Amino acid sequence: MNYLQLAFENSLFSVGISRPNPAVGAVVVRDGIVVGRGRTQRPGNAHAEVMALRDAGELARGAAIYVTLEPCCHYGRTPPCTKAIIEAGIKEVYFAHADPNPLVRGKSRSILEEAGVKVFEGQDACERAVVESGWDDSCSHDGCKVLSGNPTAMGEPETRAEALAEARMLFHEIERFFEAYDYFVRNKATFVEIKSAISQEGYMGALVGGGCGSKVAACNAPLKITAQGANCWNHELRAMSDTILVGAGTVLADNPSLDVRNAQGNNPVKIIWAGHHEFTAAEVAGLRVFQAPVEAGKAPIVFTCVPQPAIEKKNVGDAPAAPLGETLNVAGHQIEIVTFNAATFVGCWSQMLENLSARGMHRLMVEPGARLAEEIFKCGLWNRLDLWQSTDSAVERALESSGAEGLAYPELPTGLVARESFMIGPDVLTVYEK
Repeated sequence: MNYLQLAFENSLFSVGISRPNPAVGAVVVRDGIVVGRGRTQRPGNAHAEVMALRDAGELARGAAIYVTLEPCCHYGRTPPCTKAIIEAGIKEVYFAHADPNPLVRGKSRSILEEAGVKVFEGQDACERAVVESGWDDSCSHDGCKVLSGNPTAMGEPETRAEALAEARMLFHEIERFFEAYDYFVRNKATFVEIKSAISQEGYMGALVGGGCGSKVAACNAPLKITAQGANCWNHELRAMSDTILVGAGTVLADNPSLDVRNAQGNNPVKIIWAGHHEFTAAEVAGLRVFQAPVEAGKAPIVFTCVPQPAIEKKNVGDAPAAPLGETLNVAGHQIEIVTFNAATFVGCWSQMLENLSARGMHRLMVEPGARLAEEIFKCGLWNRLDLWQSTDSAVERALESSGAEGLAYPELPTGLVARESFMIGPDVLTVYEK
């Protein structure tokens, strides 16, 4: 068991809730027992540390607090968390990631240590957070925990050496989680992460004839390419993302729900890149992304170059399209529409990223079709590519038996750097950066 793992799992339920503040989780532990849990609330409300301290009450005195991000030490919409920690009588603080905010970074530790609180940070904190007891089943999610590249971490490690190895992987996972927040703080821009899956021979789908409409850039039939381990990883990345984007071609071919199912955490805001495709009334009525109930503040967003009268008609009260940069007051089943005023793909993509950044979105996850992936690669406005490739020839066999033509993945841009690679089941993930 690792207390910072519990804090991290709590933090995933703040993604999309706390923005533009980071999604943070915390647990308070006294005498080996978790006595308080918390996660960051909506802006202007309590941070994770305060929520955990409130949950612990008087049991916080003399206890330790484990938190995924360095506690804040300045007055903003809320008082400093360092002040709450000291006043609660906490004796030890363990945090996994240093806050890039210059108002916080390094200063919190000094304030806490001056008050007599012991502080541990980074990988050291993750390793010290290991305790020799079973996992808390209330925080598990059916063993589908592979984002750190450790598919064998399904339960209690057998030795302390294994537990420390898992702690180092947890540190890596938390660092990866906060990478988008770090980027947002430093650049005031949304981090763009592309996820794709291709077969052994480089196919991402099957080409089909007709039926999709000439205005859709890519029209392909869905193929099951990756196995369960990779699918778990994909849903964990969704849970870490503020928003997820697919193109009109993917929506029409796959009819995805874009929800988080194989992992724990909040569902990201769903974005449909319509481009020049005008959705018909029948499409709006039959597509899952347009029909599923939505949480408050999480209405689907359609970014479009053309009017979308069928979507506007579906919205309660025939709500008009939102001017670029403005947000409709949407609820229930309503869908927000943002219309581009640029003439090129790069201009439209830039406008969308500016729009998402203004909303405080830290991470945009993109699951593109072939044509959209090609356009994104050309424009260069992205940060990371997570490319899964199957070692199983099942896709090729299916294409051969059906007589369908495979849809090839676009050529990767030159100069990419393969940051890491690992295998889960029959699938290999390679993470590329520019």
